[in-house]
Order: sequence, then structure tokens, then C-alpha cells
Amino acid sequence: MTNLSAVIRVSIRGAPCFCLDTTEKITIITIDMVNMEKEELATLYDISQIINSILDIGVLLNKVMDLVIETTGAERGFLMLKENGKLKTKVARNIDKRTIETEISNTVVNKVFSSGESLLTSDAKADPRFSSSDSVFLYNITSILSCPLVSKGKTIGVIYVDSITKKKVFTKKNLNFLQGFSNIAAISIENANLTSKLKEENVVLKRAIGDRYSFKNIVGKNKKFKEILNVIERIIDSNVSILLEGESGTGKELLARAIHNNSQRNKKEFVACYCGAMPETLLESELFGYKKGAFTGAYEDKKGLFEEAHLGTFFLDEVSEIPPRVQVKLLRVLQDGEVRRLGETKSRNFDVRLISATNKNLEDELKTGKFREDLFYRLKVVKITLPPLRERKDDIPILADHFLKIQSKESGKHVNKISNEAIRALVNYLWPGNVRELGNAIHYAVAMARGEEITLEDLPANIVNPAEEVKSIKKLREWEKEIILRTFKECNYAKVKTARVLGISQRTLHSKLKKYKQGGDYGT
Repeated sequence: MTNLSAVIRVSIRGAPCFCLDTTEKITIITIDMVNMEKEELATLYDISQIINSILDIGVLLNKVMDLVIETTGAERGFLMLKENGKLKTKVARNIDKRTIETEISNTVVNKVFSSGESLLTSDAKADPRFSSSDSVFLYNITSILSCPLVSKGKTIGVIYVDSITKKKVFTKKNLNFLQGFSNIAAISIENANLTSKLKEENVVLKRAIGDRYSFKNIVGKNKKFKEILNVIERIIDSNVSILLEGESGTGKELLARAIHNNSQRNKKEFVACYCGAMPETLLESELFGYKKGAFTGAYEDKKGLFEEAHLGTFFLDEVSEIPPRVQVKLLRVLQDGEVRRLGETKSRNFDVRLISATNKNLEDELKTGKFREDLFYRLKVVKITLPPLRERKDDIPILADHFLKIQSKESGKHVNKISNEAIRALVNYLWPGNVRELGNAIHYAVAMARGEEITLEDLPANIVNPAEEVKSIKKLREWEKEIILRTFKECNYAKVKTARVLGISQRTLHSKLKKYKQGGDYGT
């Protein structure tokens, strides 16, 4: 076995790194473990367990200082951290674990901080290094011990303790211990600071999300749209399931998030699942979860999205695309109010507010047998149909101005007006992409604008000349249809080969073939 002392060199400045190697490579660590006794190491380990469990920075700093005073026998101690390039005292404590207000020897702490090296003196008054330090003589300081707080190779602060009586004189043993402790403390302080910062950012992010998905961002004066908002206001805090129908881009998810953020469930999660984007087996495991070993690749237990959304809101988008077998299981889950992970026999209760969305008319899907009638009625306790933007022409100027304010702020450009000609073009356009397309158009226009006003020439070409755009789209669709059907025939109607030749997925090919040949079996 390799001799530990033969491969370890102690360095106060080094980052913690352990590498037991039979070669002569040098491993740098920050704790002089070779010179520590077993009891000291055990104590250091116990202390590290304590301080690493504290994430509140204020509590942590006080605890660090109290532990240093207790283990070294110091009469008072100070912990300083670097802020804006200067050392600032964060904690000043005495042996009774009380906060004190006395000053400290700046000569000592500045020397330790700038050099990154620890300092020990058993007789401060006789030590020539402190002959010019007024505080040493003013406070009658006898013994001083100070170590830098080093994290990731950078000195972030200093720990300082002293004694004013001859009862306690610090030794080399105290120094070894405090060096190890200081490096552990530095990491804990950095972690606590990071946690504090993340909490602050999380609060800001939640506030930003709350603002973005509030009803104040769902603007409009259109009569149909106001009726929808009136219905939502009446059911906002109930648990009834809501089905949102409407074309793509009409704002179904925005409305779902606004319902969640203004309901009693807003402290819990809003979980969204896009049912049309996943194959059947993956969708089933995402919705309901699975047990470790349930199938190849199930290396650990996984919560389903129903469990993730417990006490919050579960948004099922594109529900019309849910395969029949998953529809059966989803219906059972909604009826029983409990979910069973794949591979498990145990059922788990959940409590969610269910909001579903589709860009298809589900009642038409019932007639063709593609969607279960019993599931449809379970989902649509309240059905809300969002009108397309072309039926809300009176809202287009309002929405355009709303998006203009957002994009102007985010881009830093002072674009604050849309010309009358540009407004007329926006109102006359049919908006196949609905509100989403309008938002993107304003984003584009703000980027293109040369002054403070969006003009006609700043708008996307398809909005300024919609007739030409329609012609181009029709030509493109005809060309696409011709290419796909011809390639399909040349590949002897083999879908796998056709998709490979065209450079598209089999799912995309299948969708295109259904569109162009109106259903049927197209081979494999």
C-alpha cells in the first residue's frame, strides 16, 4: 500500500485534491492531515458535517465563528469576507457566543488576506511584526491566530481569533487545525452564498413568470374574448376540468398558465405535457411514471407527470393526438384519482387541476372514432373555444401595441409607435399563425425599424403582400406533394426507404402521405 505521507504535500493555497498514486506525482491538499492526530481529524469531520448542512449564510457564519472559538479556546473571534474589493467584518463573537463590537488588528488581517498565508504569534506585543499595530497594545492582545478562507484558488476572506490573557496561547497544533477548518468553511460559505443567490433569482424568476402569465398580458376588447375571460373568472378557483379548443397560436397555453397563476394552486407546479410530440410508449411512461426494471432502460424509479403536478395544475396539450390505448388508461386514472407506475402494483393518489388543449374539434374526432367519448366528457367539464385572430380584428392594434412595448424593452430600442399604414396592413392580414404570428411579426419589425416608429417597410413581406405569399405557399405545397409522391412510388412504396431518401422522419412522411392520399396503408 502506498505511504500517504510520501505522496502528499501540504499547501494552504491549493484547492482540495486527493490522488493516491504509486508514482512520484505530487498531490496537493489543503489540510495538514499528516500532522493531525486522530481526534483532531474526527473533530474536523464532525464540524464539516455540521457546517455543510447549514445553507442560511447568516446562521452559517455565526456557527463557523462559534466553532472556531470553541475548538481553539480563543477569547474572541472575527470572520471577514471580501466585498467590493475590501474586507468587511461579517461576524464578531466572544467566548460566550455573543456578538461583540470591538475592533480588530487590521495589520494582521490585511497581511493574511494579501499573502494568502496563515499567521500565528504566541506573544503579539514582543513580535516585531506588530510593533506598529495600535490595536495589539490598545486591547492588550497576547496571542493571535489567523487563516485565509480560500475557495477555488481565491482568497475570499479571513478568520481571526485572539486571546488577551496568558491562559490561552495558540500553538502549532491550533494552527494546523484552523488551516483545515478554514478551507472547509470557505467551501461551505461559497455554497451558502450560491444557495442564497439562487433563492433570490428563483423569487425574481417566479415573479417574472407570474407577470408574464398574468391576465394583464391577455389583452383585448373583442366581445367574444371578454366573454371567455368572464367564464374563467367564475371558475378560476374551482377544480373543474377545462378543455381549451382553438387554432395553433391562439394562446391556449398562455391562458392555461394564467388560470394556474391566478388560482389557489399557484404555489404548486404547473406541469405541461405535449402529447403530440411523443410515441405511445414514451407518452405512457411520461404520464404515469415507471418502476426500476419495468423495461429496458428503466434504471431507476421515475415519477409520472401526474405525480409531479400533485396539488398543482396539469396541462395536457394536443390531447387529440393521444393514442387509443393511452386514452383508456388516462380515463381510468382520471376516474379513480390515482395513478399506477408502469411495472408497479401499488397505486398512488394525486390531486391536480386538469386543463387540456387541442387545435382540433374533438367532437369531430368522436364521430370518426379517433377519440373516446367518455374521456371527452371527462376532460370538457368546461369547454372554452378561443377565436382565431382573424375573428378578433378589433384586438389586432391593441395586441400589436402590447407586443411592441415588450419587444422595445427587451431589445433596448426606443421604438414606441406603429404607423397608420402598418396598422392597416396588420388588420387586413388573415393571420394563419394567430397571436403567436403577430408577436413574431412585431419582433421582426422592431428589429428592422430604423427610427422610433414601425413603418410599412419594417413589416414581414408576407403581411405587406399577402396575395403573393398565398401564391408562393400554394406553389410550394404542390411542389412538395409532387416530390413526395414521386419518390414514394420510385421506392416501391416503402416508407422507411422513402423517408431516408427524402431526409425526413418516418412520422413526417406518414403525416404527409395521409394529407396527400387521404389515409390508407402505405407500406412499411
